[in-house]
Amino acid sequence: MYRAILVPLDGSAFGEQALPLAISIARRAGATVCLAHVHTAERSPCMDRLMQPGDAADLHARAAERAYLDRLARCIMSTHVIPIDVVLLDDPVAAALGDHARAASVDLIVMSTHGRGALGRVWLGSVTAALVPQAPVPILLVRPQQPLAEPNDEPVFRHILIPLDGSPLAEQAIEPAIALGALTQARYTLLQALDPLVAEHTHPPYAVGLDQRSLADIKEKARAYLERVAARLRAQSLHVQTSLVVALPSLAIREYVCGQDVDLIAMATHGHSGVSRLLLGSVTDAVVHTADVPVLLKRPYARAA
Repeated sequence: MYRAILVPLDGSAFGEQALPLAISIARRAGATVCLAHVHTAERSPCMDRLMQPGDAADLHARAAERAYLDRLARCIMSTHVIPIDVVLLDDPVAAALGDHARAASVDLIVMSTHGRGALGRVWLGSVTAALVPQAPVPILLVRPQQPLAEPNDEPVFRHILIPLDGSPLAEQAIEPAIALGALTQARYTLLQALDPLVAEHTHPPYAVGLDQRSLADIKEKARAYLERVAARLRAQSLHVQTSLVVALPSLAIREYVCGQDVDLIAMATHGHSGVSRLLLGSVTDAVVHTADVPVLLKRPYARAA
């Protein structure tokens, strides 16, 4: 499934933390890695004005950016036998990356959640926020750690957590998660977190205190749902387990990751269910900002199959 992988870079060591994952996936999948940087206008260091396309300062900046990409490509190819492409795009950043992903038939975008480059032109944090809602393909986000990982380190996904909320939209994260997990024979956990303060029958839901009988009924339905989804995956000879907890979804995800040796979280950027057990929009944002493991995000189609 993964044949072309796009890695947006901003010239920083933090931004380059996405490279070990991208290289690992490309090596296992036989994919091409495309290193991308987006050239943006900035104020000239010599004068208080924006650089203009084609002027000396702009041409110098473009040459430095292209040299950075070429140097990084040579470094990767010196130790890894994988195809590497480089591309220098033009502002606006998120739109340029999204358009290139479509035009180049990219299957996956791998990027750091934040960075500040020596080139100083792309802040990956804001780029991530802008790109996720419009990305045509799944995005694998890496939160930079200290000390920084070496480019030749090769992460391996052995245990993938897939949070669900009972909706077909949320289930659209399953397919790209399995495609990644198949490269390393990973096992999977389907997690559903029930918020006991969310009423089942209201549209939109509002916070109320559920009595024990109502909560038990909701839990029974949730377990049955998780087992139905798990059964479909087990029929593909996948190792799948389920987990149902009563807790705030973002907290439940974080605690499960810490206690169960999870290597990757895969989730849809938003979802909806009648019970609204997992409000994936806000939960996704919280997970991306706090998770110590990579997060695979899939923007679901408006109508799930």
